[in-house]
Amino acid sequence: MIKFLTTNPLAKAIGNVAAKLSGFSMKGDPGGLILRLSVGALAIALGLLFYENWSVYKEWKGEPKFGLEPDVVGGDAESLKAVPEAIPVLGQGIGAALAALAFILSFFVRKKEGRERVRGALIVLVLWIAAFGSLCAWLPSDVIATKAAISGKALAGENPLVGAYVGKLLLVGFLILSVPILSMYYYRLSLMDQYVVRTFLNPFALCLFGFVSIWIIAHLTDNGHYLATMSMGEVAKLYLSQIPFVIQFMMPIIMLLAGLSALSNLSRSNELISMVGSGRSVLRILTPVLFLGFYISVICLAFKYEWAPNAAGYEDAVIAKAKKAHRERQNPNVKRTNDLWAQLGWMHVNEVNNRTWFVGKVPFKLSEPMADVVVWEMDEDGGLRKVWKAERAKWSWDTSPQEWTLSEVTVFHYEDERFPRLESHESLVITDWGETPWKVLSSSQDPEYLGFAGLTMYLQAHDDKDEVSLAPFRTNFWYIFAEPIGCFVMLLVSAPLGIVYSRRGVMAGVTAAIIIFAGMYIMRGTLVAMGQSARISPVWGAWGTNLIIAILGVILLWFRARNREMPKLRNLFRRRSTA
Repeated sequence: MIKFLTTNPLAKAIGNVAAKLSGFSMKGDPGGLILRLSVGALAIALGLLFYENWSVYKEWKGEPKFGLEPDVVGGDAESLKAVPEAIPVLGQGIGAALAALAFILSFFVRKKEGRERVRGALIVLVLWIAAFGSLCAWLPSDVIATKAAISGKALAGENPLVGAYVGKLLLVGFLILSVPILSMYYYRLSLMDQYVVRTFLNPFALCLFGFVSIWIIAHLTDNGHYLATMSMGEVAKLYLSQIPFVIQFMMPIIMLLAGLSALSNLSRSNELISMVGSGRSVLRILTPVLFLGFYISVICLAFKYEWAPNAAGYEDAVIAKAKKAHRERQNPNVKRTNDLWAQLGWMHVNEVNNRTWFVGKVPFKLSEPMADVVVWEMDEDGGLRKVWKAERAKWSWDTSPQEWTLSEVTVFHYEDERFPRLESHESLVITDWGETPWKVLSSSQDPEYLGFAGLTMYLQAHDDKDEVSLAPFRTNFWYIFAEPIGCFVMLLVSAPLGIVYSRRGVMAGVTAAIIIFAGMYIMRGTLVAMGQSARISPVWGAWGTNLIIAILGVILLWFRARNREMPKLRNLFRRRSTA
């Protein structure tokens, strides 16, 4: 075998190429390795997405692309983009090709003396190609789905607002394009600013990886015996969906620790004093870090806008399903389903049409069929006219008129003698009901699991409710913007506390930061709870903590910018007692 590898020309050529590629990747260039791994993972993901949707498109070419049954397409109809059209599939193919091109170009990124400018230009080029590939793969399908939903073709019959969807498109577009834009900004910075940014990013990346890993390990420890009933693909999908939620939830403490570590390292090595001696103010030195902190807050806003709340609800539904499967594992006669239920038992009263709905199992996605449904229809005198009791109820948006399909249904007809006449149907189609899944189930939604679009639609559809009922939704509406900005606020506090000039000062800054962080979480939980219970204004409940901590951070930064000692509580009490 060894002789073959050393004498065969093809084997020698492959070995030389592999050696060169590995040398480019590993030898003294960890940044290049990270770039190649990231772009390579993107190329693989987009390639798999294109292959899957291209296979579906070839099978359904020439057929209607919307309104297909979930089991026909081989997945759940979670959105209109679940069944690809020609343009989205073409965009995904172009995106996969661009990502593959970016991956090939990333191997030309080498770290050599005197070629820093060329290396930086190549990194920016690779990131721009990868960003455009991501846009091509995501934008067409999302725009088509958004346009269809706004034109009244939403799967659950909701009435989306144009502004909410435009905001989502802008945030995700900014999230994708900001990566190459920031890389261009980084290479235009001075060497001193680049050094400050790298000093911050090193502990930031370590904390981010560490906290996400700790959360996954803790979650597996708590729920591993339940997740054992699921396939590896389902478990991987669960944890991939949780990444936006975990990052957004952990980001305040990550920003706090990264800011403390970076600034304390600069202080202890006397590099901060040297920077100040070169003529730069403390605020000017911190400008790149503060700008980066604001950018990270915008990323968290993109996560909080929709992905993080949906991920939290999805995690609860998946764990509930896994627990149920775990309990039924020993009973092979129990009928099992792959449905995710968000809630058990919900009542909806339609006073206009004199109908009352009871939904035994509320689906996680409102576009999916309901289970254990009972519908009462009353006459004008308040007496029972008809009752439908169905195992499943599914609404079809793409029919004219729109219809409900009841499965395994029993109909009770209450006539003049008041004794019901029973009818049983395996499947029954009803076309004269005006309710949609959104009208029936929207009020059952948990505000913690709704993004900006869902909260906006809910508040618009239920504006006739009392203030106490709407307070949780209004508070969470403002909290969508307030929680991400809290990440920047924590950096605003940790930066001045990390600037110290002695070992004792480091410990004092860390202690103060921990106290402020604990106080922030206690204050945030208290104010949000008060806002959700309508004891204070929803705006103050969501933003009050950020405002108080931000004022404290500005005061601390003012003291550091003027090279003055931080105020100490004992000195304040001493002055007050002396007076």
